[in-house]
Amino acid sequence: MARNMKKLTKSLFTHGLVLLSILMVGCTMRHETVVLTGQEDFREGDLIFRCGYGAESKVVTAASQSVYSHIGLLHYDEASGEWMAVHAVPGEAPAGEKEVLKAEPLHEFFASERAEKGAWARVNCSDSVAAAAVAYALDKVAQQVEFDNDYSLGDTTSLYCTELVWQAYLHQGIELGDGQRHDVPMVVCKEGDCLFPSDIEKCSNIIFVQPLKTENR
Repeated sequence: MARNMKKLTKSLFTHGLVLLSILMVGCTMRHETVVLTGQEDFREGDLIFRCGYGAESKVVTAASQSVYSHIGLLHYDEASGEWMAVHAVPGEAPAGEKEVLKAEPLHEFFASERAEKGAWARVNCSDSVAAAAVAYALDKVAQQVEFDNDYSLGDTTSLYCTELVWQAYLHQGIELGDGQRHDVPMVVCKEGDCLFPSDIEKCSNIIFVQPLKTENR
């Protein structure tokens, strides 16, 4: 009962913020989709960002005043010959299945119904450190670690998107986010503050953030 009430409260809060963000930015008829170019320049362990059309994306971008609402890590899968996004995301698991971390091809990560904008970024570290960071994340995928619905940085038994990236590099001795946090209601985040993709995007350990091309649909 208490868990259901928390979900209801969180849903009401989310929809309130979505309505506010719509009133702030207005409606648009343009529908953009990400064009995957420049993959030859990607590096194992680089970061990947996106912004979607859903309610949670609107909440995050409005609350953090950022273009991007979601983040993952890049991994090149030798078997398929494709770049993959390693990430934690709610609401995409098949019906009846647990929401666990996943590694999926970029064309799925940037599917038109999921993303209207995208970017990739590089952490200021060696290739080997970046590779070790994504290896950490892949190990969490293999363990089927669940999505962290409490958005708690203090509990690593489950992870949300920014927390996964932060932990992956923190375990290599690199702090992403410069200690920045956003205050959010405790009905949404158990600890009362949250690490957003924008905190990593804008931190001092990021060398560059390169937006991906988009096209109108």
